[in-house]
Amino acid sequence: MKKKALFILTIFISTTFMINASTRSNVKIIEASENIRYLSQKIAKEYLYLYYNPNKINLNVNISENMKNLKRNIQQIEVNTQNDDSKNIINFLIYTNEEIETLLNQKISKDKSILILDYSETFVEAVNSIQSLHQYDFSNEEKMIMNLKELEYLLERVNKYYIASILNLNKTTNEKHLKNALTRVEKILEIIKKYTYPKKIQKYKIKTLDFWETNKNFLNIDNKISMPNMLLLFTKNFENSIKKLELYHKQNQ
Repeated sequence: MKKKALFILTIFISTTFMINASTRSNVKIIEASENIRYLSQKIAKEYLYLYYNPNKINLNVNISENMKNLKRNIQQIEVNTQNDDSKNIINFLIYTNEEIETLLNQKISKDKSILILDYSETFVEAVNSIQSLHQYDFSNEEKMIMNLKELEYLLERVNKYYIASILNLNKTTNEKHLKNALTRVEKILEIIKKYTYPKKIQKYKIKTLDFWETNKNFLNIDNKISMPNMLLLFTKNFENSIKKLELYHKQNQ
């Protein structure tokens, strides 16, 4: 009887360990995939801004650093997944990443800008598929972190499509994607609005919501006056505000 109980206990401990290890791997994969989504939009945005204004040399440095980060996050998924479908997607992303690196080493042009734009969408589709294969039950704090991460991604996405529209690259499609992204931003901000923060964090919530209401008109691509540089500054300040909330949720997991 004791041997049977010991056997059952051993199985239970082993199963628990395997579940915890699997959850940890899924957490790392989902974090990496969120970073990839964000970086893919950021790289495309910076490339398009560079095409719009070739004199902004610092963008080359930003793109180079973000490409390194993109590669690191792809590797993070590669070492943590045992899923064959995820592995196949990662192999495709590695190939796509190499294609982008090749483009970045060539002279910037309209055709290459369109390719970079397309590749950035490929990354989004790919990591969305990877995330669907590595889901687990999020805590309430994790859900809020995911919402804030998505908000950061959406801001880069909005920026990307805004500058793409100014450059007249697939303008009709860009406007559709941009409006969809803005709709999603509004929904996430509603979730943030309903969340009860402690007093010392509440000010960052109010700042985030007020900042959006005050400046979101910059994102209206129907305006006759385009202000891409103003939008860049707006995005940077807005993201800084979001990160304050994100830090709070990370510390309270």
